[in-house]
Amino acid sequence: MRLRSILFLCFLLVNKYSFAQQDHYERHEQPRPMAPEASILSVFSENGAPFYLVLNGTAQNNTPTSKIRVEGLPQYGNDVRIMFADGRTPEINKRVNIADPVDGREVNMTLKIVRDRDGYAKLKFQKCAEIDHQYRPDQDEYVMSYGQPHHPGDQQGRGYDNTGRGDVVIQPVPSGPVAMDPQSFKDAKQSIINASFDDTKLSTAKTILASNNVNTNQVIEICRLFSFENSKLDFAKFAYSKTVDPNNYYKVGSVLDFDSNKQALNDFIAKGGR
Repeated sequence: MRLRSILFLCFLLVNKYSFAQQDHYERHEQPRPMAPEASILSVFSENGAPFYLVLNGTAQNNTPTSKIRVEGLPQYGNDVRIMFADGRTPEINKRVNIADPVDGREVNMTLKIVRDRDGYAKLKFQKCAEIDHQYRPDQDEYVMSYGQPHHPGDQQGRGYDNTGRGDVVIQPVPSGPVAMDPQSFKDAKQSIINASFDDTKLSTAKTILASNNVNTNQVIEICRLFSFENSKLDFAKFAYSKTVDPNNYYKVGSVLDFDSNKQALNDFIAKGGR
C-alpha cells in the first residue's frame, strides 16, 4: 500500500515537471510575430508637381506640396490616394503595406510619383529604411502626424508644413481646380519678367496659364508686369477662364487706366467670358 502511494506521488511530480517545461518552452522558445508599430510614409513628386495625399480617406495636407512625410501610421495596410493640384492629371489610388514584411517592425517607406512615356502619373517604391527619430525635414517638406488635425512644431524641426506655420490643419481636398501655389507663382512671374518685350511677356503668360490655374490676385499681379494697356486687357480676358474665383474678377479692372478698357472688361465678364 505504501509503495503504491509513493508511485502515485512520483507520477504527479513527473507530470507537473513536464507541463512546466512545456509552458517554459511555449513562453520562451516559440517565436511570436510582432504587431506592426507606427511607421512613416514619405511621398515626393519626381518632377515637382504639387499634390494632395489622402490616406485611408483622410486628407493629410491642407495645401498642395511636392514632398510630404506622414508620421505615426496606425496600421499595416493603407489606402493611398494622390490628387494633383492641376485638376487635370488623373489621380492615383493604391493599396500599400507599410511595415517590415518579416517581423512587422516600423519602417520609413518612401514612394515617388513618376511619369511614364505616355505622361501618366504612377506611384513607385523608392526605398524602405529604419525610423530616424532625430529626423530633420527639408525646408520644402510638409511634415505631419497621421490623424492629428493640429501638430505643433518642435525644436527638431518636425511637425511643420511648407507654409512655415507651426500647426498643420487637415482640411478636405478641394474638388475643383486649385490656383498655383506661392512658389510656383513666383517662378511663373519671374519667367514673364525675364521677357524683354510686352508681346513676349504676353505669350509667356498665356503659355503658363495653358497648364495652370490662378486666382484673381495673381491675375492682377501679372497684369502689372505689362507696360501697355492693351496687353493688360488682352491677358485679363484670356485669364478669366483659368481663374478659380471668378466672383472676384471685377477687381482686375483696377489695373486698367482707361475707362473704355474697364468697360470692355466688365462687359466681357458680364457675358461669362465671351
